[in-house]
Amino acid sequence: MRLWMDRVTMRGRLHGRLLKVLIAVAALACVAAILQFSVLRIGDDSDRIDLGVDGPAVPDFSADPESSPEGTAEDSPSDAGSESATESESPSPEVDPETGLPETSGAAGSSGADPTTEAAPAARQCTATLTLDNEWSSSVSVKVTVANTGSEPVQGWEVVIDVEHLSVASTWGLSHVEGDRYGDVWFNGSLDPGKSVGPSFTADVQGDYALPETVPCTPEG
Repeated sequence: MRLWMDRVTMRGRLHGRLLKVLIAVAALACVAAILQFSVLRIGDDSDRIDLGVDGPAVPDFSADPESSPEGTAEDSPSDAGSESATESESPSPEVDPETGLPETSGAAGSSGADPTTEAAPAARQCTATLTLDNEWSSSVSVKVTVANTGSEPVQGWEVVIDVEHLSVASTWGLSHVEGDRYGDVWFNGSLDPGKSVGPSFTADVQGDYALPETVPCTPEG
């Protein structure tokens, strides 16, 4: 029995020693594996260095700031400011206090002509001229030529016969309107442009007179 117990004890000791040896071998294998992995990592880093892998780009601050785009951008505000100052120095146009509009200068403004106030030429116009037809000791005969000088036909006309030292006594082709005003009669009132008629009158002479070349004439539409 004792012998059997001794054998069992020896076997247990052998098993314990074998277990320790196995543990030591496993530890050595782990250490070898770690060392091999480290060598591989170092080899990879060296290969990476030898291959010339570029690192991050380092900015170059040695460039001339005057030639850089930022320097040009900094100069532009000053140029804009100078242009604004030049524009602000230009004189503003004067405003008319009555109309509230800017005053204009030059030949157009100095002429003083306002196209809106210029009267358009009348479409209907007439003229009346006086011609001495005959003369006696105390009376005269005068021809009145009435002409349409406009661009439209007239349906009637009126003249003013006011001659100093002459007093109208009788008329032919004239109708007395009022005072010194005389108008047309039924057969000579209508005149086309460029046409004329020749009524006449006689007058008493009351002193030295001067017969005018023309007298006022008013057309009627």
